[in-house]
Amino acid sequence: MTTTSSPPPVLRHVSLAPALLIAAQHANPSISQLVMTYRLNGLGGDRACRKLIHRLHRLNLLQVDRGGRDDRREKSIRLTDEARELLRELRDHLHSLGI
Repeated sequence: MTTTSSPPPVLRHVSLAPALLIAAQHANPSISQLVMTYRLNGLGGDRACRKLIHRLHRLNLLQVDRGGRDDRREKSIRLTDEARELLRELRDHLHSLGI
């Protein structure tokens, strides 16, 4: 009888890694800017990308800050410490696999 080891916790959110990597490449984008960037990178349409941002926010991977820009209604986005840790764990996991 063989037993399979459970996957590392980082793999639980591995499907969110592309969205986090894209968000990490931009310094505090507005929600609209991040939606457009997600769309340009093939992560879905406008509604799907807004839902993705909402999901990342609910999982505490993105922080939504009140607008400090010219248009105070526009909120800005930044990665949380949990998101940075998730990306570090993913990097370490890929390194351990020899990738």
